Amino acid sequence: MNCAELFLETADRLPDKVAIVFRNQQITYSQLKEQVMKFASGLIEAGITSNSHVALLMPNCPQYIISYYGVLAAGATIVPVNPLYTDRELSYILNNADTKAVIYHELIQPTIDKTKASLTTADLLIDFSESNPHCTWNQLLEHEPLTVPYVRGEEGIAQILYTSGTTGNPKGVMLSDDNLANMTTLLIRELGILEEDRIIVVLPIFHTLSKMAGVWAALVHGATIYLEERFIPDAILELIERVKATVFYGVPTMFTMFTMSPRLKEFDYSSLRLFGSGGASIPVEIIERIQNSIGVPVAEAYGQTEATVMITCQPLNGERIAGSVGLPVDGIGFRIVTPDGRDVPQGEIGEIVFNGRSAMMGYYKNPEATAETIRDGWVHSGDLAYQDARGNVYIVDRIKDMIIRGGNNIYPREIEEVLYTHPAIAECAVLGEPDEVFGEEVAAFVVTKTPVTVEELQAHCQDHIAKYKVPQIFYFLEALPKNATGKILKTPLRKQLKEKSEEVL
Repeated sequence: MNCAELFLETADRLPDKVAIVFRNQQITYSQLKEQVMKFASGLIEAGITSNSHVALLMPNCPQYIISYYGVLAAGATIVPVNPLYTDRELSYILNNADTKAVIYHELIQPTIDKTKASLTTADLLIDFSESNPHCTWNQLLEHEPLTVPYVRGEEGIAQILYTSGTTGNPKGVMLSDDNLANMTTLLIRELGILEEDRIIVVLPIFHTLSKMAGVWAALVHGATIYLEERFIPDAILELIERVKATVFYGVPTMFTMFTMSPRLKEFDYSSLRLFGSGGASIPVEIIERIQNSIGVPVAEAYGQTEATVMITCQPLNGERIAGSVGLPVDGIGFRIVTPDGRDVPQGEIGEIVFNGRSAMMGYYKNPEATAETIRDGWVHSGDLAYQDARGNVYIVDRIKDMIIRGGNNIYPREIEEVLYTHPAIAECAVLGEPDEVFGEEVAAFVVTKTPVTVEELQAHCQDHIAKYKVPQIFYFLEALPKNATGKILKTPLRKQLKEKSEEVL
């Protein structure tokens, strides 16, 4: 099969329905289908063959969605790339992915210019300008539409999506047509997507949550997408009221920024039925602030790129427990295990492992990492969690983030949750700092809204957690490092602590 068929079938069923609204421009399903199939035909004429790897570097715009489905319909493999990457990061991914073509927005031209000389496989650069002597995006639309999508075959790769990773170079997660088709069906069911839904998509589409829950689930079921280029909190809050949006997906940083907006209570949010959070664990304090301020509950889910996107989800109509990421979704094998692969007793902490039709094919050209991650048919997530008596899953932390202080296991997320309850804290990140006596010491990086002392923060922590978990080191920053979706990045902070430790030695 070709997973693009799912969208094409919806376009045939709802030709006159509005699929995308962008800058007040409306694109119907039939118009979108025609452009997708013209673009696919243009790619084939330009030399893109079945299973060619094609990279996309664009901000959110209709051209991204047209290009994405066009590449798939042409039988090629899509490689979504963060358009904010540097030339070094971009060069690694494009070469590692054996990319034949790169489709990019003119805003990315300076980075492309720096990258060109280092590319080993990409011989077709397609941009949005009219001055490209080789091939422009608009030229690819000047073809008769492809009649039916090409089929990749059972071994074909539909998408390679590179994970950010905590160490080393990113790894390319290979996903099949069946991975994408199965997850789309699952998301429509779990999120209760309706044809009448008006879904705001402001998370960058290269992000797996935005791509799958925001684009795939919407366009395959016939909903309308309101596509936004940038996340400006007040503008998004106003948009929710103006278009009577029913669904908004965000990452925790977005919801934190909502709570900090002085205009939060000005708008009408009665149309919203789903405020979905993913990409990272959201602090309970932020969930409660949203609920108390505007009366909209935040539904949290948990997933990974290696699972196509979703592994657990809070129920739409059942009990949602703040702090839990919900129940394992139907159709995905789910376990929590010890380091030697045994199931942990209920309530005890272990590593999440999963399998099923949503599990990745493996890492592209990386059999060692694939073998390390997929063991005995189970994908090892690297995430620590436990389940309660009703099966609700609680994420504790990443295995690599766990702090071992004097032989005691300390989970940074628990401390971060406590810090977020202090009124002076806007954002925080907790890590282990090398220590000669205890092995590691608890260090907290904090961004504050109002002045506060270390002693005040330590006293606050001590009221809620054991003394050995209380941060002994605080770093006050203007901002925490984040990726393009607003997810807090601990790797730069970890590097800072390591460099500091090496200077001491």
